[in-house]
Amino acid sequence: MKIIFKDMKHGEIGLIPENLDDIWHLYNIVDEGDLVRGITFRTEEGKDDKIRSKKPEKKKMKLGIRVKEIKFHEFSDRLRILGTIEEGPQDLGSFHTLNITADSMDKINIIKENWKNHQLKRLDEAVSLRCQPILLFISLDEDEATIAILRQSGIQLVAEINSKRSGKMYESSDNEKEYFNQIINVIKNQKYSDSPVAVVGPGFAREHLLKFGKENAPEIFKNVHTNSTGNAGMNGIHETIKSGLIKTIIKENRVVHETTLIEKLFEEIKKDGLATYGEKEVKLALQTGAVERLLISDILIRTKNGEDLLNIAKQNNSEFTIINTMHESGKKFEGLGGIGALLRYKI
Repeated sequence: MKIIFKDMKHGEIGLIPENLDDIWHLYNIVDEGDLVRGITFRTEEGKDDKIRSKKPEKKKMKLGIRVKEIKFHEFSDRLRILGTIEEGPQDLGSFHTLNITADSMDKINIIKENWKNHQLKRLDEAVSLRCQPILLFISLDEDEATIAILRQSGIQLVAEINSKRSGKMYESSDNEKEYFNQIINVIKNQKYSDSPVAVVGPGFAREHLLKFGKENAPEIFKNVHTNSTGNAGMNGIHETIKSGLIKTIIKENRVVHETTLIEKLFEEIKKDGLATYGEKEVKLALQTGAVERLLISDILIRTKNGEDLLNIAKQNNSEFTIINTMHESGKKFEGLGGIGALLRYKI
């Protein structure tokens, strides 16, 4: 994320989203009722019905939209902001949709009556992680390989490759070489092919790929890390994230940080330790000053109850983390009600 300017006196911030994670951050920042200015395309006023035989041309223009709804799909490259036109050269009061994408590199302006602290904190996070490398996962066994990208917003599946082996696979077999070449070709087609790579999985396929890759594609396997897991596929990737290996590869990742906190929460709950969950229970713990860190889902934080809990946390000097419910641990946390707390002491 690139911040162009801030005018907090008038509640306005101008920025440029630069990647998919920035689109996800914006989804968690823009609220209903905000005014968002951006470059868009709209049929020029008065010309849509003149020539029925031709498709109406759309003109590039800058509009200010009063937000009614925000739509975003997991790992989508587009944020759709729906609302009414409040500023612009035409059609004031009409509905329009701003499509915000990272590849357009267009500036947008967000104007809020009241910027929340956690929204400003999220913007700072997006800016600080601009240059952090993307981590590529290869999770494999003798039968199948899963290639995925670890983003701030979750784990994005890139490809699943079947080895198509028949019988026992050996390192020198043509079948194995074809399997490994398919994996390498997928990575080469990614624009993140110079990123660190984590090769994980059970058995010998992981070791065979490492050897094959260093010999045949050293440019990809120059910054490679490995982890033995009980499973391949996405399960192997989740095992690796929980193992702590990722912290040694990249400086900071939101998914890893959130997963660590959620695992600690469930561990403390299981042993009846320093944790609690549920809105009523967490609110009481916050009010008594017992909460060291509040965990709250990105869904609950958009509600009045969620805002109230966050305000109580601030009043009592409790740290907080907003949990993304798109990744596996976040979904697990949402099953707990989307609210939990790590405690300073039992109450």
